[in-house]
Amino acid sequence: MQLYQGTGTTGHIFQASNQTITNLVLARGQRLASHHVPYTVVVVPVRGRIQFTGADFDQEIYPGKVVRMQPDEAHALYALEDSELMVVKSALVPAVKPAGLK
Repeated sequence: MQLYQGTGTTGHIFQASNQTITNLVLARGQRLASHHVPYTVVVVPVRGRIQFTGADFDQEIYPGKVVRMQPDEAHALYALEDSELMVVKSALVPAVKPAGLK
């Protein structure tokens, strides 16, 4: 078991071949244009409020609200307040059923 802590600045706090955890800090009014990554992504707000948009998705997120995306889902962010997020990008492998299970 390992403990990782945010730094209050944007940067990776953990990186491995199949997973990256990034501490993302955005100032009020800062925007990240639409983009996508080839990973399953979980976005966990630590502080502040973010307008999070994607295809058929437009939600304000803040601590207590988490977004999970499939690989290659386009998304954009706009900081409504000074904000900090933990972004977990993972290359997940399909689950394999043990023989004999239906």
